[in-house]
Amino acid sequence: MKKLSVRGRSLCLRGFSLIEIIVVLAIVAIMFGTAVMMVSSPQQEAKIREAHHDIEDLARQAREMSVSYQQPFVVELSDGEVRMMPLARPEERLVDDLSESTEEQNAGLRKLESMSWPRVVQIAPEYELWVLRWGQQYYSLVEGDAVEQWIHTPHSPCEPLSIKLVSRDGSSLLSRSYHPLTAIATDEELEIRKPQ
Repeated sequence: MKKLSVRGRSLCLRGFSLIEIIVVLAIVAIMFGTAVMMVSSPQQEAKIREAHHDIEDLARQAREMSVSYQQPFVVELSDGEVRMMPLARPEERLVDDLSESTEEQNAGLRKLESMSWPRVVQIAPEYELWVLRWGQQYYSLVEGDAVEQWIHTPHSPCEPLSIKLVSRDGSSLLSRSYHPLTAIATDEELEIRKPQ
């Protein structure tokens, strides 16, 4: 504490102690860290949701095309990409004797042979792909040359499946389950946290 005298009066000027300055700096650091997390969290969530949306889009296409073309389509989940294509080669007929009504239904559709196959969605290298199949208790990591096939048939529901994307740095995770009739995904678990 400093004492000053002005015209015979004594004034006491008090400064901040070292502890007070440290406490204020700690509060400012916490507020800054919280602000950074609040800004980065929506960006991380949007990015992982976009990757999941691409997978859902292919699954829905497979479901719709299997019903439209009356033949099975397959979605192949592998490390780094998801592919969708007819189960049989487009130039081969899966069923030799299609009924006339099925041929009439398909008359307005574009021929499968004229489309490019497979349709591929790349998964960003920062994400690992995990799959939980019907009847399994735990997710299994799809890595290396492993391929998980998910078949969509026209006359029955597809296998209920859950897909989880996990960022390799552990900062984000989104798992979604896919409806067996529509292949529409619903969220099961979402985690966004500070990278480790």
